[in-house]
Amino acid sequence: MPRVRYNVATTLDGFIASLDGSTTWILDDPSIDFTALYNEFSCFVMGRKTYEAMLHHGETSGANPLAGYHVIAISKTLKQEDHPDIEIVRDGYLDMVKNLKSGQGKDIWLMGGGRLASEFLAAGLLDAIETAVMPAIIGRGIKMISQETENQDFWKLNLRSVHKKETENCYDLDLYSHHTIISHTYCTT
Repeated sequence: MPRVRYNVATTLDGFIASLDGSTTWILDDPSIDFTALYNEFSCFVMGRKTYEAMLHHGETSGANPLAGYHVIAISKTLKQEDHPDIEIVRDGYLDMVKNLKSGQGKDIWLMGGGRLASEFLAAGLLDAIETAVMPAIIGRGIKMISQETENQDFWKLNLRSVHKKETENCYDLDLYSHHTIISHTYCTT
């Protein structure tokens, strides 16, 4: 069964973008094989602002990283005729993701943003939160999880790997029973 993974770059103080939506603090890491990473997923779900940021990234880099993939943008303002290469969903997206999870195939990447991640978390749809923590503190911005959720004591921390410039953490979520938080400290010099 596919898992929903919220895979996101974040600052040390828990933001996924500056207030203006910029992510200039994200460091490039040439050791990450994005083609292999993207191939772990059957579809990419994101809010409008994240989708627009991905489009902007594609325009500035000369290549749309999501071209050819099944992209679902949650938006009340985007028009399908303006974006024929993606699926735009206005309502019922939580039920749609439940249906995707009950099917077959690869995992589902929730790319952002923080409000959508909060909704998925509250609905019990997230299976993992994977963060690439950048060595930056911006003080204010768009939070990784934008709303408080109840029962936050169900996260188990599993430090999966360390890259040269950032740390990637994977938080496996068990929304059906409560677990004590298992914390690991990892320091590099």
